[in-house]
Amino acid sequence: MLFSTIIHSKAVKKMNEDIYFAIIGDIISSKKITDRNKIQKELKDVMAGINRQYADEIASDFVITLGDEFQGLLKSATLLLEILDRIKFELEPIEIRFGIGIGRIETEINRKSSVGADGPAYWCARRAINIIHSNNDYNISKVAVEIENEKFADVVNLINESLHVCDYMEKHWRKTQKTLIKESVLRFGHDTKIPQKELAVLLNTSAPALNLRIQSSGYYNYLRTKKSICDVLQKIGNE
Repeated sequence: MLFSTIIHSKAVKKMNEDIYFAIIGDIISSKKITDRNKIQKELKDVMAGINRQYADEIASDFVITLGDEFQGLLKSATLLLEILDRIKFELEPIEIRFGIGIGRIETEINRKSSVGADGPAYWCARRAINIIHSNNDYNISKVAVEIENEKFADVVNLINESLHVCDYMEKHWRKTQKTLIKESVLRFGHDTKIPQKELAVLLNTSAPALNLRIQSSGYYNYLRTKKSICDVLQKIGNE
């Protein structure tokens, strides 16, 4: 597994309840959207669905903070990238960039709303968003991570390069490949044991054709990479 030798788990796990995973999402080219009320309603509905489905992972609910921006706070990184993929696919064709920050929260945490929450976790998430803004990479990168603890800087650089590779893969999927992956993520999350027969029926194709589409898209590599990234982020949070 990717990164498996980078950070080793300790025999006794440290419980750092003050380390959180802050997420800031930003709608790309929001000023070009004609029906902003419609998009904001869709965004609210998606946030509500995420807050229900991933309630056990969330420290503070996802909410809209500005017209084109939203944020949330997670207790764990285990399903972090699955959550971002669900938000991304639910909102298509609107494009989203995500900043992930790992660190402390210095204000009181309100479970029902992350508005007003502040601290290094959110500062890092904002910095990650700004890095995506400033990097000239042909609009490929959509997700970046920053961390309060600078001793993990090299690991975070490797994580960001791996996220960039995932974004590059996604950018080059054919329409049929993207449809397959979107439906799979929305129904089964990042589970690599997807029921291919069920998915084939849903997509009105044969099981062999679906299997070829999965292989040609590199979907399992994509999922395993993202799951490995989440594992490493969680280990960082436990340090």
